[in-house]
Amino acid sequence: MIEPAVAASWRGQAAFDRTAAVLIGTIAVLAAILAIQQTHAGLAGTRAQVEAARMAADASARISAESLASSAALGAQQDALVIGLESVSRQLQGTIGGDDVAVAVGAARQAASERLATIIAATAATSGGEPLDPYTAGLVRSTSTATASLVAEQNRQVDLAAAEGERELRAVLGLSLGTLAGVLAGIAAVLGRSRAGWLLLLTGWAVAGAAAVTILLGVR
Repeated sequence: MIEPAVAASWRGQAAFDRTAAVLIGTIAVLAAILAIQQTHAGLAGTRAQVEAARMAADASARISAESLASSAALGAQQDALVIGLESVSRQLQGTIGGDDVAVAVGAARQAASERLATIIAATAATSGGEPLDPYTAGLVRSTSTATASLVAEQNRQVDLAAAEGERELRAVLGLSLGTLAGVLAGIAAVLGRSRAGWLLLLTGWAVAGAAAVTILLGVR
């Protein structure tokens, strides 16, 4: 017959071994889940960063194109106005001085001013097209409302990239905790069913629990 003390010792050692084995299996499962979370968060964060950078460049190009178009239109309108004022002055001087040539030149310049103003208005009313490429035509057609919407989406992508970065860091923390729990389990297995072995084993379970918490925090 097996002595009661020996049987109790075997039962205690078996319980210790089962606890250690379950802990190691749990750590393996946690590590797999955390690795998936880290990869997914890293890819999502990178994608959001790329989108944010693209939208920032697009918004900047739209703002520059709008500013350039507005400046060019304003300058052309000013030129047409100056030509119109000069034509009126020349016609007035020619009329007072009896200079028919000056009157004719003034009338011609006035007609040119009106023609230029008409062309400027027609150009400002265009929505982009040939010979512009699709991207440049899109910049020309862009409105302040569309640009504001683009900037808002760009800010959302920045926030998304930051959130995914935090999830990735939590996953890395969880993997670190899982590694620590595995080390504790290994040392506990070496020490066996002793006070120190059980203490390290229970500590390993606590650390593994902390790693599991990081998984829950990383769930959307």
